[in-house]
Amino acid sequence: MTFLVNVYAKCGSMENAQKVFNKLPRRNVVAWTTLMTGYVHNDQSDVAISVFQEMLEFGSFPTNYTLGIALNACSAINSVELGKQIHGYSIKYHIDHDTSVGNSLCSLYSKCANLDSAIKAFLKIGEKNVVSWTAVICACGDHSKALKGLRFFTEMLADNVEPNEFTLTSVLSMCCTMLSLSFGVQVHCLSIKLGYEPNLRIRNSIMYLYLRCGRFGEALRLFNGMEDMSLVTMNSIIAGYGEMMELAKDDLSAYCNGTEALNVFSKLNNSGFKPDIYSFSSILTVCSKMFALEQGEQVHAQTLKTGHLSDMIVGTALVNMYNKCGSIERASKAFREMSARTLISWTSMIAAFAQNGQTQQALQLFEDMRLMGVRPNQVTFVRSLGYFETMQKDFKIKPVMDHYSCLIDMFVRLGLLNEAFVMIKKMDFPPNESIWSLLLAGCKRDGKTELGFYVAEKLLELKPKNTETCLLLLNMYKSADRWEDVSKVQELMKEKRLKKLMDWSWISIHDKVYSFKPDERQAYGAEMYDYLDQLLDKAKSLVGYQSLESFELLEVEEEEGKTLPSNVQHSEKLAVAFGLLNMPNAAPIRIIKNISMCRGCHNFMKAISSLNAREIIVRDSKRLHKFVNGQCSCGDYGGLL
Repeated sequence: MTFLVNVYAKCGSMENAQKVFNKLPRRNVVAWTTLMTGYVHNDQSDVAISVFQEMLEFGSFPTNYTLGIALNACSAINSVELGKQIHGYSIKYHIDHDTSVGNSLCSLYSKCANLDSAIKAFLKIGEKNVVSWTAVICACGDHSKALKGLRFFTEMLADNVEPNEFTLTSVLSMCCTMLSLSFGVQVHCLSIKLGYEPNLRIRNSIMYLYLRCGRFGEALRLFNGMEDMSLVTMNSIIAGYGEMMELAKDDLSAYCNGTEALNVFSKLNNSGFKPDIYSFSSILTVCSKMFALEQGEQVHAQTLKTGHLSDMIVGTALVNMYNKCGSIERASKAFREMSARTLISWTSMIAAFAQNGQTQQALQLFEDMRLMGVRPNQVTFVRSLGYFETMQKDFKIKPVMDHYSCLIDMFVRLGLLNEAFVMIKKMDFPPNESIWSLLLAGCKRDGKTELGFYVAEKLLELKPKNTETCLLLLNMYKSADRWEDVSKVQELMKEKRLKKLMDWSWISIHDKVYSFKPDERQAYGAEMYDYLDQLLDKAKSLVGYQSLESFELLEVEEEEGKTLPSNVQHSEKLAVAFGLLNMPNAAPIRIIKNISMCRGCHNFMKAISSLNAREIIVRDSKRLHKFVNGQCSCGDYGGLL
């Protein structure tokens, strides 16, 4: 009859298992344990606990295996207090050193956020098996103690215990967390030696490790060599391509990686797998990095069709995608349609309004968030400049560097340079390169020479690592004929091995990328350059546009050491001319530029958006500029060089 209880339990029929158990003429510990095990394996751990308590009241003594099952039930329902009572019971009867009890205790304490107790339980085990070691290694990984977990793994190998697939998967995950490629490669070799490499979970973990560490060739070799794939495989390679976009040497390489991610997503849709929230959030993130609005809209339609749009992760990714692609209206619509919102969702939308120059909407949304009872964090306040004092007084949040950066940026935008300088002096920590660069850009714009040179000295003391910052200093010193200081900056750039900035832009039309550099005049034919000349003439005659750009700023030099001719146009002008010639009249033009726009090109984009009634969006190294009817979303100050 006990065997019948076991059969019904394994077949998921706990009602029949309970009926057979109730008819048992005698109930020994095996019968009680069998029924408990059935309830645990059928996700009814609360009932298993009731059976355990009934067993004790009945006067039957549990075995070590019974206690292990009871502890597993406590772990499933997150009942650490009851788990501690069972732990005390095991100590009372001197079986806390038992392998099954120790393994279950380790897992229980880990799940209930007590890593120290989990490790203590593990160390008490007399004979540690692979489950014991895997439990403590996984516990370390779950509590962000990857280094400690890897140390336990090396101890496990030294103890001649052979890892299983779960051990190896957990260890590879920790290697990903630490970006420890060398250790991960050794684990990969070990998995081959033990015959685990064909295991899909392990191959996925190895592939993702290589992706995270920038070893893209090895990751693709694994991916292309897989006969069987899972949704996790597809999601990993998509997320990996997204990671590679961040690590790419230039924007064009990043775009190519994004295109590959879109190809894998298309393959996923055609493979019989159904995309999940991770698929959608990853591919939407890729679209936002690529500036790929059309592809993002298609993914949006698919999330609607599959019902995943209601998920907060997908909804937030959608808001970010529309914002990064310059469509604040659709970002706002996607935010309003979210059925539930997290703090990240609110912060993303507040940031979107702020980045698009819609300050009042950002502040109103912040108030709405407070009314909804959502408590802001530091990131939220980075975007809510007027609430600096409220943050400290009402929410007891200590300002960090980003908060001061926002305040300085605000003062500089308003032309309040003295107030910005006073705020810098009030900071609790030394200002960084970014803070001084903001103030220096403001001084240069407003002609505050004396303050500007003081700020420049402070920047030089920091030995800036950003090329644009150094070029800003160079330009300022050159304009004042301070050649000794020019030499200092040039020496600093040599010391830091800062490369010359190359002016480069690109535009995507019908999934094809067109890139532009000032010195490649013949690349796209005479028609485009003639058209650009016409645009320049119209801008000058109709709206009074004046070209202000200076190639001194870019320090662009040919191999022979000759500077470019002064009539060469900056790359974003070439890109916008090409876009106007080759895109439908109503289509917005989206351009990505590798460095900050100069003020001359900024004025040109404003003029063209007015003359052609065309929406032009330029994402440079500092921010997104959205030009509509002669106005820019940055309010004419975006850290322009």
